Amino acid sequence: MEQTIEAVRTFNRFYTRYVGALDARFLGSDMSLPEARLLLEIARREPVQANMLQDELDLDRGYLSRMVSRFEQREWISRDRSATDSRSRPIRLTPAGRAAFAAIDRRQHDVIAAALSRLTPAEQHDLTEALSLARCLLAAPTTPHADSDGQRRASLEMLDRPVWNALAGRQAPLSIGTPNARRFDPAIGPFGAARRNTAGRLATLARLSATDDLWLVEKEPIAAPDGAVIVHSAECLQMVAAHVSEQDRSFPFRDLGEADAADMLALATLTAPGPFRAGTWRLGGFIGIRDNGRLVAMAGERLKPGNFTEISGVCTHPEYRGRGYAGFLMRVVAKRILARGEQPFLHSYANNAGAIALYESLGFRAHQRVTATVIRRT
Repeated sequence: MEQTIEAVRTFNRFYTRYVGALDARFLGSDMSLPEARLLLEIARREPVQANMLQDELDLDRGYLSRMVSRFEQREWISRDRSATDSRSRPIRLTPAGRAAFAAIDRRQHDVIAAALSRLTPAEQHDLTEALSLARCLLAAPTTPHADSDGQRRASLEMLDRPVWNALAGRQAPLSIGTPNARRFDPAIGPFGAARRNTAGRLATLARLSATDDLWLVEKEPIAAPDGAVIVHSAECLQMVAAHVSEQDRSFPFRDLGEADAADMLALATLTAPGPFRAGTWRLGGFIGIRDNGRLVAMAGERLKPGNFTEISGVCTHPEYRGRGYAGFLMRVVAKRILARGEQPFLHSYANNAGAIALYESLGFRAHQRVTATVIRRT
């Protein structure tokens, strides 16, 4: 342990000098390293709430607020109020902010490229593998900690690759595959992921989709692996909630399980809330509303990466829409997740303004954009 601690500290001293972390200006720009990092995170995640940036960068709230104010003074960002929540002011880059980001991003790229040019292709490969392994080892055993509201939080990095972190973690018993490529049991769902998105491991993953399409959810776009084609790709907004707004109405509901599986599948088939299979109920946390025995609305849980749990399977029979069932059930599911010391999150297609407005009214805030990719074996 002591040798490992000293090795990490030695590398930290080397790397802070190497990247200029202690320099007043980052890579000769007019920004400090924290400002450059903040600009990068806004560009990667916009529209993004300030509290999400605070969590990701682990910055003091006052320090972050001062940097955001400087960005506003430079007209690099805009902060429009949400139509559904006057307290919500998502941050977006302006054209001037995008230009500033592009300049610093290119400068950093060129500096790294110059350093790597001294290495052979084999050495570059070894460096890539070593850096990836270091990040996986240090990030994987995340321990939740208490934030200012007393809620336990997990590392937001878990949401960059929610499928892999779920299948390699809490939901491993529901998956099949190899140590480097896994997917849910096909009866449960079509989601899968590779440990790392190399060509070989993605090809292994594609071979797990023998009779059905395979869904991937990644922060970075995925290229079609050997032996498969991409049949659909869409940008999604990933949203996270630290708390849930109070209920304005209440309805009788019940927990759903194996005895309700056929009704759940029928409702999901009719309303198409997303991939849903005969065994999806096994993911747990599903609740529903019945009218004269007929299942007319439901919501539940899906991916469980780290200390996060995804709300999914939200749907209402067309004849019962407009009554508030979806929002009510989502609040119940989210509050149960929070009560377990976990943090709820969800995905919405980025262009689904109506759904996003509903989720914001419940207390969810935009975290980042991810890409949902559907592949099919050829």
